Amino acid sequence: MTRARTAAVAGALGVLLATQVAVADIKLRTEVTPRKVEIGDRFSVRLILSSDGRENVSDPQLKVPAGVRIFGQQVTQGSVVAITWMLTASRAGKYRIGPASVVTSNGRTSDKPVTVEVVAQGTLTDKQPPLGGQPLDPFSIMRGFGGPGFPALPGFPGFGEPEPPPELPALPEDYKVERASDPIAFLRATAEPQKVVVGEQVTLSAYAYGGRGDFGAASFGEPGRDDFLAVNIGEDDDTRKLPFDLDGQRWYVSKIASYALFPLKAGKLKVGSMSIGFSGPGYSTSPQGLLRKSRPLEIEVVEPPLRGRPPGYHLGDVGHFSLSAQVQPREVPIDGSISIIAKLEGTGNLPFTLLVPEQDGVHFLEPQLFDKIEPRRGVVQGFRTFTYVVELTKPGELDLGEITLPFYDAKARAYGVARAALGKVRVTGSAKTSSAAAKAAKAGPSLKGLLSPPAKMGPNPSAHARYLPSRVGFWLLLFGLPLSALLSFALSDLAKRWRRRRAERRGSLASALDAALTQLAEHARAGDTAGSAGAAERALFLAIEKATGLKGRGVLKAQLADVLANAAVPRDVADQTAALLGRCDELRFTGAAVELASFSAEVRDACQKLAQRAGPGATGATP
Repeated sequence: MTRARTAAVAGALGVLLATQVAVADIKLRTEVTPRKVEIGDRFSVRLILSSDGRENVSDPQLKVPAGVRIFGQQVTQGSVVAITWMLTASRAGKYRIGPASVVTSNGRTSDKPVTVEVVAQGTLTDKQPPLGGQPLDPFSIMRGFGGPGFPALPGFPGFGEPEPPPELPALPEDYKVERASDPIAFLRATAEPQKVVVGEQVTLSAYAYGGRGDFGAASFGEPGRDDFLAVNIGEDDDTRKLPFDLDGQRWYVSKIASYALFPLKAGKLKVGSMSIGFSGPGYSTSPQGLLRKSRPLEIEVVEPPLRGRPPGYHLGDVGHFSLSAQVQPREVPIDGSISIIAKLEGTGNLPFTLLVPEQDGVHFLEPQLFDKIEPRRGVVQGFRTFTYVVELTKPGELDLGEITLPFYDAKARAYGVARAALGKVRVTGSAKTSSAAAKAAKAGPSLKGLLSPPAKMGPNPSAHARYLPSRVGFWLLLFGLPLSALLSFALSDLAKRWRRRRAERRGSLASALDAALTQLAEHARAGDTAGSAGAAERALFLAIEKATGLKGRGVLKAQLADVLANAAVPRDVADQTAALLGRCDELRFTGAAVELASFSAEVRDACQKLAQRAGPGATGATP
């Protein structure tokens, strides 16, 4: 036993020293045994190294094609160093195995590939045993020196009894590729679907593939997407590096980005390239990493069909939505107001406007918005609430009608209308009676004497004398006085009502504006980007209406600056307001990084300038 252990130790040292091979003249030879096997049978590929010098040799590798698997690797030493791989094939055919290679101080050195033929099971009648069953089997020799526990050779993993490697996890279908576009690393982008209607979600995904082991991302460049609203939906992605084999090479793949894109117009729209800098051993150590770009993509966008399009449909309202509403209170005095909260829920890019009913005596003010929209399982969905203040100026029981939203369901390829019935409200009191009639009634008796006949009938005492009824002034005085009184009282009453209505409207807008700016400050302190964008947008639209009387939401944002300038708003204030509204869209849909406190201050400053510097059409004061 002592001699056997001594021999085992000596053998191990010999193997360790055997890795010192020639620097000047290293020779390689590759053998395959047997050259013809059945499906599932084991065969071996052996790389033999000989040299007349001493050098460190490491990292033996053998490239294998698809359908061939390596399940063991061993190293033996005699007069030469030999590395042997055990393999099996899963389907018939002729396979080119290799080349086999090792790393020396001069770099990686490889030999020529070898060929093995694989046939169906039961075809061969005289099978040749693999190398492990031949006389002077090197595996048996090494097992004699110490069996499976014999120490591993540095740089040559797997020495000892081979163990089948664990099966690789199944690769999801969207990760798979037929071939590698680059032998080291590449980036692939996909968009699904590639033909949509205006407003329909397109899912853009990016996958990074590394062929030199695990990798990191030193840099990342987002795609150009000027004709789309974009929502980052990559938070739920599996960012693990998944291994897989392709053309005899081990690769690692990871999904690095996902976006929901909503096209804003019809046409063939472009999505630009993305980029990533691969970092890590075998890639690059530079700050930017090994740069790789994806190919740009083209999306075909069309308008939804005209046939069946409901009245009031707004191009881009695509998804599947439902509406509900609450009305409080149900009974108010005349000239009072109620609150209506409409909740829009569903999947897709939730619209910012609803269709409200219009009727005499019912006036909807600009709504305040609150939303919670987020991606779930790759689909943008959530809810948005619209809080309306509704003024009621007509007495009696009023049926408010319903709030609606026409939309196009891209999955069903059909139009739909989300509806929320508002029900009835009771408005107490009666229309105010003008005091002009009462005053005119009092004025009537004082004119009664003008109609009294003369006390005595007779000839005209004077040729120049004329009775009052025969004079034009008499009739003008008779009818003009009460008519003038009625008209003056009516105009006075209308002026008072107009001033009261304007004050109430201005007060409602001022209150709503103050509330929106307060919400903006709270969202900014909390770091809520989407909430800050929504509150900022509400504040700017309310400030526009308060300063100019214009409904800003009914104006295209690209034309808003010119419309404000035409409404006597100074050009610099108009440009600042339009730019801030554009930034609101960017914050809501792209999640761009921004200093929210500074953004909140800019919005408040713009609102103050709108009120202070607006022209003659202004209806409000400083917020």
